[in-house]
Amino acid sequence: MCGRYVMAADPGDLVALFEVDEVGDLPERSWNVAPTDRAPVVVEPPARDDGPPIRRLEAARWGLVPPWAPDLSGAARAINARSETVAERRTFAPSLATRRAIVPVSGWYEWRKPERTPFLVHAPGDAPIGLAGLYAWWKGPDGAWVLTSTILTAEATGTLADLHDRMPVVLAPELWDTWLDAETEGGQDLVDAVVAAAAEQVPALSLREVSRAVGDVRADGPSLVEPVG
Repeated sequence: MCGRYVMAADPGDLVALFEVDEVGDLPERSWNVAPTDRAPVVVEPPARDDGPPIRRLEAARWGLVPPWAPDLSGAARAINARSETVAERRTFAPSLATRRAIVPVSGWYEWRKPERTPFLVHAPGDAPIGLAGLYAWWKGPDGAWVLTSTILTAEATGTLADLHDRMPVVLAPELWDTWLDAETEGGQDLVDAVVAAAAEQVPALSLREVSRAVGDVRADGPSLVEPVG
């Protein structure tokens, strides 16, 4: 699973990396993004009025809330979507069809059992990683719209299997455009393709033991990702 992650990249770097056209109101960088926190996502809504699609970097509340939900209370239970069943789930299937996102992270945390030792999973230099995500818009009683998101997970492979039986789906860069394209059919076949490609991304990732302070959702700052020992 993915229950806590780092988003410490400069927004300008994300704009360049993901070829973003427009940027929304983004939160401050965080070294301890927790469920229901706001964090950047890359989305590309369907084009309107025969114009080209606009790729946006927006802030989304982590934990997908479908439009039909009565309130936001279920968000924390929908921070992850299992890739094996996402196309069958009422909560996620509509978003999989046309509202797919890239969730940029600088790494994510996993706790190795049984001693619950925290590790940061990261790319060389803590470079941004694009995770496969979904998004949805939820309209509150006051008429305000809330953008929400979830991260797809799959069976862990390689060195990551020693930490947890699940891992977030790391999108291969060559699939970024396809995943975001609302005109591409979003079904189980697409999910299976990105999951298969994700397994090939794992060997490039590294593990770093970090401080147990990351277990406190109130903790934040660069010190959380510093190696211990």
